[in-house]
Amino acid sequence: MLNNSFPILSRFMAWIIAPVLVGLIWGYQHFNQSLPQISGEVKLNGLSAQVEIVRDSNAVPHIYAKQDPDAFFALGYVHAQDRLWQMMYQRRFGQGRLSEVLGFDALNIDKLMRTLGLHHLSSQTIAHLDKQTQVSLQAYADGINAWLSEGHVLPPEFSILDLTPEKWQPSDSVLLLKLMALDLGQNFGDELTFDSLVKELGLQKAAQLTPNYPEEGVTVTEANDLTSPQLNRELLSLSDTIQRPSGVSNAAIGSNAWVVSGRHTVSGLPLLSADPHLANQIPALWYLAEIQGDKLHAIGATYPGVPFVIYGHNGLISWASTNLTADVQDLYVERVHPVHEDMYEVDGQWQAMTVREEWIKVKSDLPEMLDDPVPPLKWLARSTRHGPLISDAMGKVENPLAMRWTALIASDTSMDSLRDINYARDWHEFTEAIQDYVAPALNYLYADIHGNIAYTAAGHIPVRQQGDGRLPVPGWRSDYEWLGMIPFNELPNGINPAQGFFVSANNKIHSDDYPYLISSSWSPPYRAERITELLQAQITAGIKFQVEDFSQMQGDVVSLQAKKLVNFLASLTPETQVQSQVLARLSDWQGNLTADSESAAIFQSWLRNFNALLVKDDLRGDLLHVARGDELQGLVNRIQPVFIEHLLNAPDSDESRMWCDQAHTPEMETCQQLALLALDDAIAELNKHAGTDGTWGDVHHSVYPHPVFTHVQLLDYLFDREVPGSGDAFTINVADWQYSEDKGYQQRIGPNYRQVVDMSNVQASGFITSTGQSGNILSPHYDDYILAHKHNQLFPMYFGKAHLPQGASVLRLVPATSSKESNRALGEAE
Repeated sequence: MLNNSFPILSRFMAWIIAPVLVGLIWGYQHFNQSLPQISGEVKLNGLSAQVEIVRDSNAVPHIYAKQDPDAFFALGYVHAQDRLWQMMYQRRFGQGRLSEVLGFDALNIDKLMRTLGLHHLSSQTIAHLDKQTQVSLQAYADGINAWLSEGHVLPPEFSILDLTPEKWQPSDSVLLLKLMALDLGQNFGDELTFDSLVKELGLQKAAQLTPNYPEEGVTVTEANDLTSPQLNRELLSLSDTIQRPSGVSNAAIGSNAWVVSGRHTVSGLPLLSADPHLANQIPALWYLAEIQGDKLHAIGATYPGVPFVIYGHNGLISWASTNLTADVQDLYVERVHPVHEDMYEVDGQWQAMTVREEWIKVKSDLPEMLDDPVPPLKWLARSTRHGPLISDAMGKVENPLAMRWTALIASDTSMDSLRDINYARDWHEFTEAIQDYVAPALNYLYADIHGNIAYTAAGHIPVRQQGDGRLPVPGWRSDYEWLGMIPFNELPNGINPAQGFFVSANNKIHSDDYPYLISSSWSPPYRAERITELLQAQITAGIKFQVEDFSQMQGDVVSLQAKKLVNFLASLTPETQVQSQVLARLSDWQGNLTADSESAAIFQSWLRNFNALLVKDDLRGDLLHVARGDELQGLVNRIQPVFIEHLLNAPDSDESRMWCDQAHTPEMETCQQLALLALDDAIAELNKHAGTDGTWGDVHHSVYPHPVFTHVQLLDYLFDREVPGSGDAFTINVADWQYSEDKGYQQRIGPNYRQVVDMSNVQASGFITSTGQSGNILSPHYDDYILAHKHNQLFPMYFGKAHLPQGASVLRLVPATSSKESNRALGEAE
């Protein structure tokens, strides 16, 4: 009947719809085989004895081995099972090989990564590591490669992009650690931004706009005059691509951590909390796991590609870290020979650069059948005595920029430190472990079963002969060289303080009389102040802390930054009825940025628009500097909280009048008038996105983008995830946003891992990541953590086989060779 009455429709269904459905069904069944085997027995080469991998109901693997190398082998195996694509993509990114997959769009990233040479440095670093660390890295790599050798169906990304994974090498783990240092090291982007601000605004106003930096500190202008606005803009764009989403603030990059002594806890022993903040992504950056061998027993957050627990505990001690925000990168403007482009000036003499030849393969933008292969691109990675010429990634310029960075050394022993932390049994062994730590520079918080709590900074932080690291300096002069690193025993540290707690939230960590420069870019103090406020309030009330209290604090979305501005808003005299109604909503608001709050939506929109009105005029550039103005427009939506608070504390001061006055109007606007203009803009904006009664969750969403497919229409709907969000960059529960006219406020940075450890009863401890354990879109564990994470839940940190609940799935890895042969092979490796 259908064929006779609707011949076109029936043919369409037969020729188009049916094949698509068949293809989808086949694809689902095929790729479903890429999900991991979680029970039964697998025989593998490389093991000395049987290993059990027990996955609990939250898909967390608990690895029980008789020897530590076997435990690392098994961790490599489960990382490959659940996160193979993530690991392979990250490695390819660090090697500068994205163009092989993504084509010309990734070419500049590849040029920069080839120029940095992290891949080559990582290969050289292996020889500088302790023998036991080398054995651990090799065992871990063997576990990854054992899974690869079994010939599994691979996750969908490999088929979509036509990729075959390559074997894992120990140096690849070192490379991923250096990528973490690159992610946390923001200095070269900060230098470029401040350089452009000084050019556009002058020193005084640039320093006012970035008030964490002392005005009198800027002394270098010679190199500043030589840098190119266009180059700055292009490098900043590349910096955003490799480090953080454009439009978000430095305030949220980092972490929270705090630790409280036993005299303030229900159990009588310390509690330690941690929640690192990095760019949102799916799969999550971290992977939960327990690892037990003969000497090693640790649980917490692992970083797929690295065989050690990065945050967690080992039953005797617990540890967490936050970004120190240390200034560990400096840009040097080099003078290049006018004829020989591979020579540069040093104190009036010409020296030869180090030049490394690289070949970059680039995938054609068209299918292979429609286009000839793109020939490999020859790339010359140039370096001076200061480091790689990162400006080369955007094209050769007359005065290129070299970057000196603490992570760019072959003798980087940070991997030794991470391994030794996992084995440390007390504070002495912990400090021994981190003495040789290099990068990224971190704050470490610590607790142990003996009741000790402690804090210390760790990592290489340069001591400069002159200059302060905020502006590019003349590379041709030796009086801007580094004199060495701050000695470890002179880094800020402390143990068992009288107040009974330590707090770290990327805030300033030393007094003004500290003899060394660590940073000029501390995060604003709001998060640290709020954590301290909550701790002190409960201590004063005589209420002892337990795990649930810390977990609740991690989800706190009260913004002290907002509370400090509410009084100013209450002082405004509305000029319209709508303004009066909106301001009335804010009159009794306490700065609580919950997803269901209308006041939170009004305030955040007002703050963004007020920030934009304050700085847009000054950053628009002029006819002679259009490119620089375009570059600086990125700061229009990047909230400058301390700057705004300073202005509004004295809204009638000369400084406030200077910033609040709009240059394009004949009248002299006040900060109060500008605030009302921003309120009108906020009202219009909220009406557009969510209506007059829109809540913060209506216009503010937490976005978890896939690293590749988020940029591909249709695939982004399949692979990305998004949920309503709360908080902002200055709340404990960090939710820094990026604004766009069509999508509103998108949270791009947040707490991608949380843990609370109770040293009196580690079984009461909890942890969670932001999305799920699996990186495979077909897995139920791809995104099953998202709502639990948003609702501030923690999953149990089951520690030890005896404490696992009944009914968990068990996968046994069994040696394919005899134990005698395996032991002999292990002995040869050692």
